[in-house]
Amino acid sequence: MKVAQNYKGQVNFAVSDKNKFSAEVEDFGLKPHGDKPIVGARNEKNQKFNMKEEFSVENFESFVKKFLDGSLEPHLKSEPLPEKNDGPVKVAVAQNFQELVMDNDKDILIEFYAPWCGHCKKLAPAYEELGQKLEGEDVEIVKMDATANDVPSNFEVHGFPTLYWVPKTHKSSPRKYEGGRDLKDFINYIAKHATNELKQYDRSGKKKSKEEL
Repeated sequence: MKVAQNYKGQVNFAVSDKNKFSAEVEDFGLKPHGDKPIVGARNEKNQKFNMKEEFSVENFESFVKKFLDGSLEPHLKSEPLPEKNDGPVKVAVAQNFQELVMDNDKDILIEFYAPWCGHCKKLAPAYEELGQKLEGEDVEIVKMDATANDVPSNFEVHGFPTLYWVPKTHKSSPRKYEGGRDLKDFINYIAKHATNELKQYDRSGKKKSKEEL
């Protein structure tokens, strides 16, 4: 209360039982300091921050000031970077998402999945084959475990699997993929929407003849 009264209208403060909100504690990357309070914050961009110092009124006020002036480093829930990432389906984690998806100069089809999801397991063989069929094209096929990594706020994931088409010319406006989930469905969609026409398929998804290649 001593700190909160100095920031009325700037920050909403709340107190919770860390045992009842253990999922949030983990999500914010918070580390317990004995029996002392632990502090996390979330901004309007949905970025998460945690106070690494042991709780004191002075440390807490310093944390709030840094949170408001934007000088804190956001916490990113992420799996480790994959040791190898040269397969037909690339693996995105929170740490490489910007480089692999947003800064990539290719069109992207990305699947957000959960390891326990039956529909995701059913999709996996067709998705892997899709990656193989489109190797060498100006399109990247990507997957990301949305339960183990923070998903950027412009990708809404409410169920699994969720797929997005991210054109290389409109990276900030990803488009939810609502088509079928067979190999041919994916190829037809990508052939039609690819920024540059595919080398192996025409715009209708038909395989090009040797003369056309």
